Amino acid sequence: MKKYDILLADADDTLLDFALCEKTAVTLLFKEFGVCPDDGLLSAYSEHNDQLWKRLERGEITIKQLVALRFAEFFSDHNIKGDGAYAAIRYKQILSRCAYKTEGADELLRRCRGKVRVYIISNGITDVQTSRFRLAGITELVDGLFLSEDLGAKKPDPVFFEKAVSSIGCFCKEKTLVYGDSLTADIAGGNAFGIDTCWYNPHNTVNVTGILPDYEIRDHSELYPLLGI
Repeated sequence: MKKYDILLADADDTLLDFALCEKTAVTLLFKEFGVCPDDGLLSAYSEHNDQLWKRLERGEITIKQLVALRFAEFFSDHNIKGDGAYAAIRYKQILSRCAYKTEGADELLRRCRGKVRVYIISNGITDVQTSRFRLAGITELVDGLFLSEDLGAKKPDPVFFEKAVSSIGCFCKEKTLVYGDSLTADIAGGNAFGIDTCWYNPHNTVNVTGILPDYEIRDHSELYPLLGI
């Protein structure tokens, strides 16, 4: 039986394969700086960047500080010669052109059309995300985009969700599902706002956070019964 009419879906590592996008963009960027990154260096950058995003979620830094810090700090820590500020600008330019959907995301969105309203919820940088959504063919498949930079609030802050849903007509919490890969941003945010949550966990990651979703799935197709599609 269909339970939800509205899906608030995260973008990176949920509908978009951010791991692949990041690896592609960082590899191209580092080569511009004369560095041929191996898997160890790419993994170290990914961890460094992830920790900055966690600090953003906790309100410890702003998005502008995140952008300014990620390459300046990483270059310093790994003895890479280069201007971190310039690297941040080039990375945004390169990442804006990297758009790969996760397996099954396209079918999920196409099945939802006309049956379930889908809205993207993302903490990502507006100009980067809108470019990637367009290139991935996501923009025309969803009913709206809610980006933290535009809303002036970020996941998991309930204010983000309050501002987002204020523009959704016929909104009902009981008929809305938050869907994403991040326990600390998507699931914690949905829980705090009082909306049911579904954790997208394709890699079978062990949840050690204490943050509990209403549902946990490995594949987008497992959403179909909940959405009646």
